[in-house]
Amino acid sequence: MVRDSARDSILDAAQAVVLERGAGHVTLEAVAERAGLSKGGVLYHFQNKDAMLSALVDRMVRMFQSVVAEKRKALGDDPERTLEAHVEAVFSMGDQTMNDAACAMLPALATNPVLLEPLRSFYRDHYGELSNSTVGPYQSAVVSLALDGLWLMEMLQISPLTEDDEAKIKLMLLRLASKPLPKSFTPN
Repeated sequence: MVRDSARDSILDAAQAVVLERGAGHVTLEAVAERAGLSKGGVLYHFQNKDAMLSALVDRMVRMFQSVVAEKRKALGDDPERTLEAHVEAVFSMGDQTMNDAACAMLPALATNPVLLEPLRSFYRDHYGELSNSTVGPYQSAVVSLALDGLWLMEMLQISPLTEDDEAKIKLMLLRLASKPLPKSFTPN
């Protein structure tokens, strides 16, 4: 991922403030101080706090997409294996800092729907890709929804699953991502 150093430094600072104080306490001044810039320096890159937080969400989405792209490449860059790449990506994301930042962003996301636009865009594209999956759109959606649930539980640190449980679930999801269920299991 190509970095615009000033912009990314500001986003790094914003993420640090989110982690330290929570998204509700992010101000342009606090981010500027953390980044070693003036408030005007931050405003040069982001017209307001919401634009900066939206860019932070977008960066998190792009980071995940880059992991998916790496996994897809490792699977032979076969478009039909995109869902398997998503499974591999979710189970390989061990970046607790990103999980913590995403968790700290939840209150801001819940109170300001504008910040959700990068996620809405990601899911529109993601479900568009899934509709072309060899296992079909509904089976793909089940796998994707299971991955989202697993990630949410990890992000909130509420998962009761052991490493062994997760390994078995990963294998099951990889099977569901690669082989269609018999017609008797699928909706009409």
